[in-house]
Amino acid sequence: MTGDAAWDAFWSALPAEPGAALWDSSPQLTVARHLPLFRGHADPKLPLIDIGCGSGRQTRWLGRHFERVVGLDIAEAAVELAAASHAAPNVAYRRADLLDRDTAAALRAEFGDVNVYLRGVLHQLAPDDRTRMLAAIRLLLGGAGILFAQELTEQTGWYVAELLAGGAHLPKTAGLAAHFDFGGQVAPAHEGRLRLLFEGNGFDVVADGEIALHTTERTSGGHPLELPTRYIVARASAPL
Repeated sequence: MTGDAAWDAFWSALPAEPGAALWDSSPQLTVARHLPLFRGHADPKLPLIDIGCGSGRQTRWLGRHFERVVGLDIAEAAVELAAASHAAPNVAYRRADLLDRDTAAALRAEFGDVNVYLRGVLHQLAPDDRTRMLAAIRLLLGGAGILFAQELTEQTGWYVAELLAGGAHLPKTAGLAAHFDFGGQVAPAHEGRLRLLFEGNGFDVVADGEIALHTTERTSGGHPLELPTRYIVARASAPL
């Protein structure tokens, strides 16, 4: 990841109201549209882990559909915000770095097989760290869990770069570009290569396709900015 200090600074500086972060859209525009894509493959009695939970806005909504949900984030400031603003009886939040193998192993020992929800995390990682993250997710899924992942691609980066270069007034997007080189980094893959990334790291992909990332940014015409992304639904082909 970009680093826990950088993400702590990011979340600490954000206003507390819902939607302050670019990607923190209403659950009705986000996870509610994702659930039909993976619900038929997932056992709702298994715990679900939301990796990179941020404010917990999507995490709490997932708690309506799974018996137990745990939101993980590398930023302590995000975890504190989530616990304060999106608490629920069956939802918990923790600071955790899944690039640390011992952390992943401890979660595996505590929960057994889990489902995983992963939205916009992999593009933040260097290639070696992506491999480590995917290995941790395989460990968590075990033999019964299902993964849903929405991921930025090279097309997303090109789209953002073109918008900003064209002078579009997008302060949240420009802020991320300045803080984390958003729109400048090479994302994990484009088109079919995202599927190959998962298949090459021990996953069986059961569904994939294009999907828009609804943001909290407004265009000059007053419409929500939508970014092109892709999604994956997958199982661990050979559980670790």
